Amino acid sequence: MEKDLEIAEKYFRKYISVGEIIAVRDLKALGVKEPEKVIAELMSKGIIEKGEGCFNLVREKKH
Repeated sequence: MEKDLEIAEKYFRKYISVGEIIAVRDLKALGVKEPEKVIAELMSKGIIEKGEGCFNLVREKKH
């Protein structure tokens, strides 16, 4: 799953906001076997967040 996480993180750094259906489809096309699990892991790590029908890259907060 580590390789899938790398692929997904790179994808979301390139596409900072992407629709849910498109993200799952694209990650599958990139070879990620279980994109929903990988997306959930990235959200738990605080790398991406779920918006309204989309996923967004979490940007560094400025102090």
